[in-house]
Amino acid sequence: MSYRKAFIASNALMLAAFVWAFAKDFNAEWKPYQKQYYQMAADEMEKQAAAEKDEKKAAELKAEARKMRRTPLEIKQIIANDLGRFDRCVTCHVGMDEYTNTTLKNSFTEHPYKAHPKVDTALIKAHPFSKFGCTSCHSGQGLATQVDAAHGWVKHWEKPMLKGATIQGSCVKCHDNFETLKGAEIAAEGKKLFNKHGCQGCHAINGVGGVVSVELGDIADKPFERIAGYNFKKIRIDGKELPNEHHNNHWNLQNWIRAHLVNDPAAVTPNDPFAHYNAEPIPPSGMPDFREELSAEGAEAITTYLSGLTKEEIIPYRYHVTAAKAREPQLTGAANGKRVYEKYGCQGCHGLDAKQGRRRFNAAGEGQKEYDEKL
Repeated sequence: MSYRKAFIASNALMLAAFVWAFAKDFNAEWKPYQKQYYQMAADEMEKQAAAEKDEKKAAELKAEARKMRRTPLEIKQIIANDLGRFDRCVTCHVGMDEYTNTTLKNSFTEHPYKAHPKVDTALIKAHPFSKFGCTSCHSGQGLATQVDAAHGWVKHWEKPMLKGATIQGSCVKCHDNFETLKGAEIAAEGKKLFNKHGCQGCHAINGVGGVVSVELGDIADKPFERIAGYNFKKIRIDGKELPNEHHNNHWNLQNWIRAHLVNDPAAVTPNDPFAHYNAEPIPPSGMPDFREELSAEGAEAITTYLSGLTKEEIIPYRYHVTAAKAREPQLTGAANGKRVYEKYGCQGCHGLDAKQGRRRFNAAGEGQKEYDEKL
């Protein structure tokens, strides 16, 4: 091929690339959402104008409606410099953009058009969007502008958007007083249950607790590469296997934590006790089976609490809310013995109120069940 033909071919390829890029941008997934919001907001203003008796106010509302319909489509973002976040969530959730919807309120009931709930509460007023962004509380992928990617429901994104109660785990990241904080009741209950069932006897948090198993002070940062898909396939939530799909990202850290509380942990992480695949045997998880004493709601609460234990996120000290350390009760005799028993997590091995010991894989002797190889 001559240089002339090569030059023509390369220019044709470049032109094709420009056409493809233009078409992709023109049909961007966020544009219909934003356009629909402007139309809905304009319709709402026109209804208000029709019901307005003051002619001047009615004219202002009509003018605002016309302006809203002509608003150009654009990428919107919140820059939270202190937290190192650049969140484009308001590109689709325009009702939560304080520059477009100054009151942060509207009458829409469906996402992504509805406004943020409870904007008049102390919780929201203490966390202005312009300062905190969206993903600092909700997680997700702030720079993305496609639905699945923005919500973190894509492969290799390890912090998908938190759902339901687990969003309260975000309170744990900054609030030392979350145990008494309104709006963080489920996370507070999670910590209470964590201590009640003796989890701290094996798992330390920031150096406080046992060293039998892994430290949980940064469990929210656990990379997926340390959780094999093989183990995710063994998880059962409400008796059902987790769907192996990226949409809604069921293979996430929250379900991994929850799995150890609503399944037999030895079934979730069976390892290789009989050395079928390794030179030496690797026993299954030594974690007790808590299903008989912990409800699904309790498992959700502990999951919520642990979801906020992170060291990876850089949070300025001035964002932290400190709290005085609770005083320990001054007890004597058996009452003090029970307090010490529970403080150091003895129940993790010896059971609640020391009534029944826990199962151990390497336990031997009369009355011990043989290990079921099917696990």
